[in-house]
Formats: sequence, C-alpha cells, structure tokens
Amino acid sequence: MTVTQHNQPKPATSSKFYRFQVMMGHPTSDGRFEKTKSVGMAYLKEGQTTFTLRLWTLLNERFYVLPNKKDASRFLVLSREPNKNPNSRNKYFWNIVGSGKVDSHIGVVRLEFDLFERPIFMSIFPESSATGAQLPEPEVMFDEVA
Repeated sequence: MTVTQHNQPKPATSSKFYRFQVMMGHPTSDGRFEKTKSVGMAYLKEGQTTFTLRLWTLLNERFYVLPNKKDASRFLVLSREPNKNPNSRNKYFWNIVGSGKVDSHIGVVRLEFDLFERPIFMSIFPESSATGAQLPEPEVMFDEVA
C-alpha cells in the first residue's frame, strides 16, 4: 500500500508575547514605584531575551532592550537601521542609544536614553491581561542581533 502525502498547509504557529508597561514616575519613600504617566509599551516574545520598546512620542521608531551578557541587572538600549548594502552579511546596523539598570525592589528597569534628560521606567512584571497572550506580532520585531 502506498501512502501519498499531500501538501497541506501548515498550521500557523502563534507566538506568545508578553507586554510590559513603560512609564514615567519615581520611587517613593516607602519603597514602591509611583507611576505618573504611561509613555509606551515593551514586548517580549516567549523564549527571547530582547524586548521591543515602543514609545508613544516616537511611534515610527522601535528600540530594543537587550540584557548585558555579563550582568543580568544591566541592559543596553539600541536602535537599528537597515543596511543598504545588499552584499553585506549584516542586515542591520545597531546603535547604542542608552542603558538600563534593574531596580528589583520597586519592580522596574530604569532606562536612560542618551538624548533624553529624564529616565523612563519599564516594569519587570508583564501585564496580567497580556501574560502569555497571543498578541499580534509587532511588525518585524525580532531578527537576532548580529
């Protein structure tokens, strides 16, 4: 008996994303974080370590928050631009535009951009409404950093 395998469409693999608030605010004297304004959102694809950061003020820009390989409490903030050379082995140019440091006592990563005078903060806890949610994939979010 011969079994013929037909080309059936593969089921769409859905990725799980976690969403984190990005905000302005400050630590309080009693050891909490007080949010004063929502300024964006960060997304983390399940199994990845790179956050994609969207700021409401700069809607057409995406930033990437990567953990430091030697110190998990520190982060780099990067932007990327496409490499216009089609023969290059690198698809993007990555630019360091800031840094971050975890403050686990108040549950945030303090992000400092080189050009902004004030820090912004990214929650280290995903939003409960989006924990493991099957959110629409933010456009071209992940291409591993070369």
